[in-house]
Amino acid sequence: MKQKIGIIGVGRMGLAMARNLIAQEYSVIGYRRSAMDDFIAAGGMPAASPAEVAAASAIVFTCLPDNSALLDALVRPDGVLGALKPGQIIVETTSLPPADKRAHAARIVAAGGVMLDCPVSGTPGMLEAGRGAFFASGDRVVVESIGEVLEAICPRTTWVGDVGAGAATKSVATALVAIHNLAAAEGLAIAAREGGDIAAVHEAIAGSPAGSAMFEMRGALMAKREYASGGGSLDGYLRGLSRVYGDVSPGGATPLLDVTHAWYQAAVNAGHTGQDQASIFEYVLQAE
Repeated sequence: MKQKIGIIGVGRMGLAMARNLIAQEYSVIGYRRSAMDDFIAAGGMPAASPAEVAAASAIVFTCLPDNSALLDALVRPDGVLGALKPGQIIVETTSLPPADKRAHAARIVAAGGVMLDCPVSGTPGMLEAGRGAFFASGDRVVVESIGEVLEAICPRTTWVGDVGAGAATKSVATALVAIHNLAAAEGLAIAAREGGDIAAVHEAIAGSPAGSAMFEMRGALMAKREYASGGGSLDGYLRGLSRVYGDVSPGGATPLLDVTHAWYQAAVNAGHTGQDQASIFEYVLQAE
C-alpha cells in the first residue's frame, strides 16, 4: 500500500475522495461525526477523532459542510491542531470564503503545519467517474509535491495562486454552474412553449457552439424531466450560491448572478426542493 491519507469529513464528497484513493491503493483513515458504515465498506479505516486522523496520516484532507464544522475539527480538544506533525500538509477542500481559508491557514501554520486551499469542482459522482478537478492554492511547491495524491482523487489540478485563490475560483465556478443551468432551463422552456420536442432540441444544441457543459448534462435531465438528486439538489445548491452571492465585493456589477440567485430562491420558495437543480426548468416553464 502507498502512504496513509487522512480524510476528515467522509460525507458524500469525502467518501468519493476516499474511494478514488483506495482504488489507487492508498490506505485511507477517516472521521465523521455520524456512522461510517459506507466508508468502512469501501475499505476505509474509521478513526474516533480528527486528532487520530492527523496522527496516523501523512497528509490530511478536510472536506466539511461549513466553516463552523471545520473550525471544530481543528480546535476541539481532540482536534487536528493538537496532533499535527511538523510540516504536515492539510489539504482543505471545504467551500468557504477566501478570508476564512486564510484564517484557518494561519491557525495551521501556528501549530506547525502547512495548509493548501484546494476546493473541488464536481459532484461526488463526477469525482468517482474521473471528472473532478482541484482549484489548488497555497505554496506551489507543496502543491506539486503531492501531485500524485491529488491526481488519484481528481485527474486535473490547477494552481491558481496563494491561499484564498482556490476559494475565489470555486466561487466563480459555483456562480457559472447556476447561471448556465438557468440559461439551459430558459432555452428549453422557450422550445417547449413553442411546441418543440425538447429532447430533439437538446440533441441539436448539445455539442454545438451554443451549448455548454451544463446544457449537455442538466439539459438532458430537463429533456427527460427526471430530476433524481444524485448530483446535488436545487435547495442544496442554493445554499452554496447564496454564500457566493453574499460574499461578492460591494459595488461590483453581477447582473447574471443577481438574476440567477433570485430565480433559484423563488423556485425553492415555490417548493422545488429535494431534486437536482435541473428541476428549475419546471419553475421556469410555469412562470409567466
